[in-house]
Amino acid sequence: MQTGHRVRQILAVALLIGAGWLMVGLIGDLNRVKVLKTDLAEIHHVRYGLLDADVWVARIGEILEKRVDELDLTEDSRAQVTQAVTQLLDTLIREIERNLAQRRPDPGGSWLNQLQGVLQQGLQDLLLDVARLRDRVPEYADAFVEQLSVPGVKEQIKARLQVLLRDAVASSGAGTDRRPLEAVLVGYGCADVDACSRLIVTEIGELQPRIQQQLGAVIGLTALVFMVSLIGGAPRGKASDGTTDRLAPALLFALVGATFLLLVGGLATPMIEVDARITALTFQLLGEPVVFADQVLYFQTKSIVDVMRILFESGQADMLLVAVLLTLFSVVFPALKLLATYAFYFDWSGSRGSATVGFFALKSGKWSMADVMVVAIFMAYIGFDALVANQLGGLRGASDAVTVLTTNGTSLEPGFYLFLGFVLAGLVLSTALENRLDRDR
Repeated sequence: MQTGHRVRQILAVALLIGAGWLMVGLIGDLNRVKVLKTDLAEIHHVRYGLLDADVWVARIGEILEKRVDELDLTEDSRAQVTQAVTQLLDTLIREIERNLAQRRPDPGGSWLNQLQGVLQQGLQDLLLDVARLRDRVPEYADAFVEQLSVPGVKEQIKARLQVLLRDAVASSGAGTDRRPLEAVLVGYGCADVDACSRLIVTEIGELQPRIQQQLGAVIGLTALVFMVSLIGGAPRGKASDGTTDRLAPALLFALVGATFLLLVGGLATPMIEVDARITALTFQLLGEPVVFADQVLYFQTKSIVDVMRILFESGQADMLLVAVLLTLFSVVFPALKLLATYAFYFDWSGSRGSATVGFFALKSGKWSMADVMVVAIFMAYIGFDALVANQLGGLRGASDAVTVLTTNGTSLEPGFYLFLGFVLAGLVLSTALENRLDRDR
């Protein structure tokens, strides 16, 4: 019988060591994937694409250059272009005439104003004969169209269009700060966004299968630790010699260690990922298709530790209060409960008589709120998923002239399942402790 107990203890500790080794690798891989996904979302963010004025200048410029290159003045097209230029010049002359008329002084004003008006009108009539300009519009239109056939004019037109577009962007103050994007490209040693995207996606694809295997193995090994430690002992707490079958220190160490591993994994790895993006947006501009692909609208993936760090770094009183409460109820209380469980179970130095040890061992579960956090995270996932799906659905039906394909990538991450495992393991550990108390009484 002693041999069987010894085998159980060795097996439980060996399983715990294996789970711990895998957990270290799992935490490292999950946080690496978090960094990769965050960088991937950054380089594909909508502010560097659909909301970037420079990108619009490039897209519109390409279309205008194509249209200028396609401008071939045949007999039919020459007549159409001449007619369009004639209408444009005529409209321009009428606008000039209207503006000049608005600047004439009020005839009911003083004699000095009237004299100024007569002189101004005479000077305008001398320098600008509007009627004569209107009569020569066809001549001007023919001369303009004739210039389009001169070599080099098309290149000058394209260059001027580009200058006009960039001047319009500069005057509007719509420039985009691209330093975060450039920092990511430099960090990965990439020349452009497409090359960097392929590099990051490849690395994520290589890590994901290993993460799934490690996650399954960690959960499986911790479950085996509990099975080996709690199942297969003497019935009704009696050993073969009739004495009470105390849980061996090595077995309790394995139980507490497995629970602690799940807690660390749940705190240090992402729990929920919110990802809303436009997969493709397509519309027609001057008869040419304009496509914006993989435009990230919003992306966040955080662990509890990340959230606490952000709250502490905010420096705001209300955020600091939330950070302290989150740390207290979700980190400090669970950790102290595990330590108190070990001390209470074996009654080290009469620790069962200590109100503090008794509180953390038996009652702190009501204050840790770990189970409440699991429910809150799950409800947040459902809420985010529905909200993102609803908003993206409205975007898809915004216009018949624009085709929009969207992606809702909201998902629960491995950290949630590890933290859920910690909650369940804590319940089992508390039950084992209560059974021990009942036996002793």
